[in-house]
Amino acid sequence: MRHPPTKCQIQTGDSVQNETGVDIGEGAKRLAARTGELGLEPQRSLFAECKNEMGVRRTYHRAPEGFRSAPEIAGHVLRTLMNAALQADPTPPARVVVTVPASFQVAQRRDTRAAAERVGLTIAGGDLLDEPVAAFLDFAAGAGEVLDGLGRERFNLVVFDFGGGTCDVAVLSVSPGASPTELGVAPRAVSRYHRLGGGDIDAAIVYEVLIPELMRQNNLGAHELGFAEKKQVIEPALRGLAESLKVALCQEITRLQGFGRYEDADRSVLQARLAITHEVVLRAQGRTLRLSQPTLTAAQLDAVLAPFLDHDLLYARDTEYRLTCSIFAPLQDALERAGLERDDVQACLLVGGSTLAPQVREAVGGFFPHARVLTYATADDTQMAVARGAAWHALALAVNGRGIVQPHSHDAIALRTVGGRLELVPAGAVLPYPGGGPGRKEGLVVPVSSPLAPVPVRVEVVSVEADQERLVHAGCWKVPGPVTQGTRLFVEYRFDENQVLELGLGLVDDPTGPRYACEVENPLTHVVNPNATRMKLEDLEEAIRTGQVPKEQVPGKLIEVAELLGEIGQRERAFELLKRVLLARNRPDASLLNRMGILAGEMGDCERQEKLYREAAAAEPRSGTALFNLALAQTRRRQWPEAALTIAQALSRESDAPYLVLKAQIETALGREPERDQALAEALRGLGVLQDLDDWTLGWLVTGAAMAKNEPLATRLKAEQKRRRQEGTVPVSPEGVLPATKDDWLM
Repeated sequence: MRHPPTKCQIQTGDSVQNETGVDIGEGAKRLAARTGELGLEPQRSLFAECKNEMGVRRTYHRAPEGFRSAPEIAGHVLRTLMNAALQADPTPPARVVVTVPASFQVAQRRDTRAAAERVGLTIAGGDLLDEPVAAFLDFAAGAGEVLDGLGRERFNLVVFDFGGGTCDVAVLSVSPGASPTELGVAPRAVSRYHRLGGGDIDAAIVYEVLIPELMRQNNLGAHELGFAEKKQVIEPALRGLAESLKVALCQEITRLQGFGRYEDADRSVLQARLAITHEVVLRAQGRTLRLSQPTLTAAQLDAVLAPFLDHDLLYARDTEYRLTCSIFAPLQDALERAGLERDDVQACLLVGGSTLAPQVREAVGGFFPHARVLTYATADDTQMAVARGAAWHALALAVNGRGIVQPHSHDAIALRTVGGRLELVPAGAVLPYPGGGPGRKEGLVVPVSSPLAPVPVRVEVVSVEADQERLVHAGCWKVPGPVTQGTRLFVEYRFDENQVLELGLGLVDDPTGPRYACEVENPLTHVVNPNATRMKLEDLEEAIRTGQVPKEQVPGKLIEVAELLGEIGQRERAFELLKRVLLARNRPDASLLNRMGILAGEMGDCERQEKLYREAAAAEPRSGTALFNLALAQTRRRQWPEAALTIAQALSRESDAPYLVLKAQIETALGREPERDQALAEALRGLGVLQDLDDWTLGWLVTGAAMAKNEPLATRLKAEQKRRRQEGTVPVSPEGVLPATKDDWLM
């Protein structure tokens, strides 16, 4: 039957239908398989992966009232879960715990609380539990002897949570708690790839296996199905089949491995097959496609999984249809941000349904050769670990008023002063700190006088481990004049259980006067979300679509959209957008032409790429950027003589170090060693302060130092790259003076 447009389907969890007639979970997945037949539309009557849009401004403006934002969708999910719990036991819950990805920031956690409040659930401090911590808590509750084997001293644990829609990697520092029944857990790094999950493997099966077979069985030509049919109708219709085939085949592979019979099996013959004929209704075309006995072989699954398990190509590859990214990208990223090597990890816990794939388990085990890989005995336990961990945590909160796992600060947090540091949070402090409310310290003073102008005071917060500092926040507070040297300051601070540091500075003699205030999220945890580009794109498109961008600013915003589309691999859309902007400007624009040349090259259109680069070079005769890009493209195509001529033209305009390193690469290929050595010597001469180099130049200089076999310089350059990855992008303000302590001032 056809569902009315106010009936919505939300894909997540098990199959249920709440009291408003909204399908949630597996039932919604089954309805999604009939998208074309039922006339369902994404973000209007069908919602999936809204968890990834918590904390952003995106709205679903075509959806019915009550379904127009991610928190509203989350509220429907929580209401359904709450009602199911009350049906099993009508006793109102004394405490509710909601799990969130460890990388959720303040806005995302705020949206989660708002979703809970919509359905009458009160979320107090400590009731939002990070999912990796929940998984570890559940494992620790049932496998104490395994943890005893790791010793009762502090150890490093990686939680690899590979679910259906996200891949969370958390590096945790685990140590004994305040009592024998407690554990201290401090996140050291979090890497969340919210567009990497089992659903992406399912999408790969759809596009690489099932759609080609669907087209073959229905005698369709290569270009008879367009983007809309594939993405909006066929993919939702076939995703459930892909998941079923994947799960069935992985179970069979696991069974054969248990008998030692998989290695010798013929993978082109070993298969999973569904004894059905599945119909896909294309309503716009008035026809129905049929897929008979969909099949997935072990060889096909290996091919699909290859890019997801690649050790070398760790970057995301995104197209209009789907994303592919190696699971080792978040793993490697989290370790680097934590400043750890693989051998520094003592244990790795695998949770999430996608870790049930034997190929994934084997790959992660190989990545940590010296760590104990912790797994659950059954598929249900693997998939329910986070939920059970939340239940354990809720029980401990209700009975003892505190959780089994106590979050703590593994490093100290301090405020920089003229003469050193003023410690705010000691290493090992149990969070929240201080426990009873904001802490307050005095003893700071302004170190200079100003009779009229404001005094800019630099506010720099650092984490401290073994006397090594890492900057986590930098700001400037302009204290209004007149200011006398020695004016007393106070600092107020609190580091809460969600790892948010609240910091404020004020004048001791004017407590209601001017203040400096800031919030620092996860100051001790290196958090990366590589999908921030897609989230930013969605926000920007939402602003343009809903008229929030003034008309005169739309062309500039469209360029931003095109850049973001290019970053996530949607190059055809990006190219067409830039063409529209170029047409509207009605004149050559070197920057636009150069961007279009980059996109043309990434799409494999070399002829158009060269034409656009040369047009860009002609439009801006003093810049060598477009010619450098052309020389680089010719180098990649091994057109060495042409590349040598082009880089010479670029160097005649600008003599930058990256240009010289590229010239050295070209001269090496042409066998001209003296010219190569001269180019390298010039590129590496007078580098100056490494911290002042941009990332692009630094990367080219690493290549140049390696070519020159200058090991000391290469080591320095690589160390600077590693420092930047670990420190992140905290802006350092050169303006102002640091506050002093009273002793500093007297000195």
